[in-house]
Amino acid sequence: MLNSHSKFHSLDGRRRVLIADDEFINREMLANLLCEEFDLILACDGNEALEKIKENAETLSLILLDLFMPGINGLDLLKIIKEDEELKHIPVIIITSDQQSEVEALSLGASDFIQKPYPQLDIITARIIKTIELSEDREIINATERDTLTGLYNSEYFFRYAEQYDHYHAGKDMDAIIVDINHFRIINERFGTSYGDKILRSIGKKIREFVTESDGIVCRSSNDTFMVYCPNGYDYEALLDHCTVSLDVGDAADNTVRLRMGVYAEVDKTLDIERRFDRAKAAADRIRKSYSRRIGFYDDSLLQKELYNEQLIYDFQKALDEKQFTVYYQPKFDIRDDKPFLSSAEALVRWIHPTLGFISPGAFIPLFEENGLIQKLDHYVWSTVAAQIKAWMDELGFAVPVSVNMSRIDMYDPRLIEIFREILQ
Repeated sequence: MLNSHSKFHSLDGRRRVLIADDEFINREMLANLLCEEFDLILACDGNEALEKIKENAETLSLILLDLFMPGINGLDLLKIIKEDEELKHIPVIIITSDQQSEVEALSLGASDFIQKPYPQLDIITARIIKTIELSEDREIINATERDTLTGLYNSEYFFRYAEQYDHYHAGKDMDAIIVDINHFRIINERFGTSYGDKILRSIGKKIREFVTESDGIVCRSSNDTFMVYCPNGYDYEALLDHCTVSLDVGDAADNTVRLRMGVYAEVDKTLDIERRFDRAKAAADRIRKSYSRRIGFYDDSLLQKELYNEQLIYDFQKALDEKQFTVYYQPKFDIRDDKPFLSSAEALVRWIHPTLGFISPGAFIPLFEENGLIQKLDHYVWSTVAAQIKAWMDELGFAVPVSVNMSRIDMYDPRLIEIFREILQ
């Protein structure tokens, strides 16, 4: 028996094999040779073989296929199998006495040949086992390296293959491209995740069709994001047009699924692969809120902004410790009476950096919100304002209410009320 090699879902440790041969003697002879080692299904012509293959597609480990049969002949049946998404994973060994057909059969996807008249049993068994094991190993590799929904590479293997491509094409200029689906979450909410999956499969298929013609590789890196690594020189607009799909639901005039693309052209190959696609992602994010622009390009200005933002993040804690953040108080006047009077104030924070100088809150507030640092800054401002109110009370004998800003992340803090109480005390 084949216990050491059997598939866990095979019948009694025996792999399921279909024998398709119109000659009764040949079919029975082969069945008698193999019945101890394999769970066999027999078919006497191409039509019956196709029917039984479809019925057992999930459990078939191998097809032994005669080339010359009535109905659908062997080569035509082989072609049907290899063009069918549900059947093409099943390996096929051709059984024939016609050596002239080997090249054509191999080009159509046959895995191996067994010559008629049949050789010794151990030779036949060895060929069958080897073919099945290679097919199973390939399935495992495919399952590991592929995204189960779209069949594209997952990001881990994609990065590996991109690196390999660079090794063999060191002198070729390459582009890193990100394709994002705008508001994909809304598609899932409106039409359901099954429909969203259908959209993802369709877009992934279209991207693969376009880029593989010029040796590009593609992966689905996250829920609604695809990555493309390809030789420089693509028509980016044409790629985006080719990949665009429409929602086949509803009666809106424009049901197009909007895509946006980020391109890092002629990548710097001294950067690691992930960093190259970070730049493409930055280019795509740059046009996230633009309705008229579909393609963003990475350039030196984006690089400088990245470096600037990194420095702000790096310097943040030191700025808090050294009180580089200055709070200004914008007065508010009540003008309902004849004589306006000071009624309150609003706290505005500004960063006076020792080397970068005055930094606009428009530069650092969104950055800190994105990176989760805004909560620390808010607490700093609240404490500073509370201390100032007490100083006014001690010095002047009165104070006015001061409004402070709160970020969205503060609203999710279960200790928010406790924090305010501590500051007030």
